[in-house]
Amino acid sequence: MFDSTRRDFLKGLFAGTAIAPFGGIRLFGADEANTVVPKLRFGVVSDVHIRLEDVKSTNFWTKALRWFIAQGVDAVMVAGDIADTSQPDQLKTFAAIWNDVFPNDKGADGRHVEKFFIAGNHDYDGWRYGMNTEEKRKASFEKSIAKDIKTAWENCLHEEFEGIYKKVIKGYTFIGAHWTHHQKIGEYMAAHKSEIDPSLPFFYTQHPHPKDTCHGPWVWGHDDGESTKTFSEFPNAVVFSGHSHNSLTDEAAIWQGRFTSIGTSSLRYIGHRYGRANAGQPGPLDIKYPFVGSGDSHGMLVSVYEDHIRINRHSFIYDESLGDDWLLPLPLGEKRPYETIKRFQAAKQEPPAFAENAAEQIVVKENPTDKLPAHIAVMFPSAFSGGMVFDYEIKAEIGDDHSEHEAIGKPIYDVQPRKWTRRIFAPKYFMPKSQRPKTVTCLFAYTEIPLGETIRFAITPLDAFGNRGKAIYSKPAKYVAPTQNTTH
Repeated sequence: MFDSTRRDFLKGLFAGTAIAPFGGIRLFGADEANTVVPKLRFGVVSDVHIRLEDVKSTNFWTKALRWFIAQGVDAVMVAGDIADTSQPDQLKTFAAIWNDVFPNDKGADGRHVEKFFIAGNHDYDGWRYGMNTEEKRKASFEKSIAKDIKTAWENCLHEEFEGIYKKVIKGYTFIGAHWTHHQKIGEYMAAHKSEIDPSLPFFYTQHPHPKDTCHGPWVWGHDDGESTKTFSEFPNAVVFSGHSHNSLTDEAAIWQGRFTSIGTSSLRYIGHRYGRANAGQPGPLDIKYPFVGSGDSHGMLVSVYEDHIRINRHSFIYDESLGDDWLLPLPLGEKRPYETIKRFQAAKQEPPAFAENAAEQIVVKENPTDKLPAHIAVMFPSAFSGGMVFDYEIKAEIGDDHSEHEAIGKPIYDVQPRKWTRRIFAPKYFMPKSQRPKTVTCLFAYTEIPLGETIRFAITPLDAFGNRGKAIYSKPAKYVAPTQNTTH
């Protein structure tokens, strides 16, 4: 069922992998290699979404675990949505893959590796998704793990199922709340507060994001605010959550306030913020905009040291880092480098930037394909200088004087903000930098620009916090729609 035997897997694993003096396998960053051993190291993923007919879901889970075992982890955390449609075979397959890579919960060197998994909405309610009649829903429920999730969980994962539960791993406390049970985390923490060592960080996971923390107040998939209120009393709390699938390349995935909150993205496919033309949601555009895509698989490696926590963001498809490691000074709460306002101000000092000759490379091409309604395509080089680009604003400007001074020229944005301006994600922004294309294409239907007027396109790069880099401009030109539009 799986793509390697245990023996072949271990043979391949040890080839080219360094064995650390303490007996585990280590692949550290250059500043830590062969110097400091972490006190605790664990892997984090979310939204595995196992479906037997979807080989990607099983392959991604296998690949993630193999990478974690190569890092010598002490535990693996899954922040929910294991079985995509709440079916027993999905949970069994998830457990079987774990047992194949970590037989008897042991790493390659024989050390115990703790599993720390919680159920998400798909584990509880996935049986109803896509079922359009009451009869189908009833039949699906009768076959699902949701009918008796406690028994299904214990039979597959061989550990007791509790709505909210705690483990201590190498002296550090881990707390997990399964779907809907997170609504009672306030009661649980009040009852167990005395068991939490305030001098050490502790780790909590639930499926939805704590409201108004990581990814901001607008994110899809946050809770009702109970967890935010609860953990505001625990500055040493690090909360991991999933559900939205938002990318780990989005710097808003980590948040610090009264506690630390981190979005875990998704192992199966990546989700996106709303409000961009290529985000995949319906919108008011006259042209169906090509979707930015979702094809990557994200996870994290968390290493706890004496004076800091290091979080490596990893692409399992490309086996590359997704950005600079996040470093949390210890003790938590004294310094908060990931407070939003601090990061916004810091990023503002080095916004995304185009290369000096980028404006010369802008190409505006009329109706380049008959696969879409008649349109023009604004093509320009990616902004790879300065801070990391997250998205672009492409805005038409009209006026008698289109000099290079940004203030000259009346922006059409003021007249028709929805049609005559675009906000698009940078292509493949959710992938490692090496995988991102060197050029960007932005589409406008002829009905979305003022025909017969002299216009130019102002193109501005933005980072994940909305900091704006310096715009570049296309050459002024007039555009006239073809006599007939071809729509498919």
